[in-house]
Amino acid sequence: MTSVATLRKSASVRAAILVLSFLPFLYYGGKDNAFHFRGRKVSLTEHFLHAVIALLLLILFTHALMAHHLVVLSALVIFVIAGGIDEYIFHRGIPAEESDLHAKEHLALLIFIVMSLATDWLQQNNWSIAEIFKRLHTASGGAA
Repeated sequence: MTSVATLRKSASVRAAILVLSFLPFLYYGGKDNAFHFRGRKVSLTEHFLHAVIALLLLILFTHALMAHHLVVLSALVIFVIAGGIDEYIFHRGIPAEESDLHAKEHLALLIFIVMSLATDWLQQNNWSIAEIFKRLHTASGGAA
């Protein structure tokens, strides 16, 4: 049986991993936001859409910390729709510097999503790195 202290420690480790893996996204997102005030000035409509996207990412992040998978997935789906609208309506012909920031933001968000999934798996397997190698070995045709 799992003790309360073990569960708290597990949640703390999860939170630390996810916070650290979200920092690169926050960095590039902040740079992109600043660019909208000093580089390419954006319309009020685009600012509103960016606020909606930021809210969705806040929901995604906070619920990833709590391992609420359905909420994370729902926020991610709505984010993809809102982000697609942003990209295909407002981001045609944007400066190379802004395009570069977007690429880095997208990669940073992908890293966070992958880390969230990996953290979920590790937490469900008692943080056993050995279990990863055991399953990889078995999946590759090795004996169990």
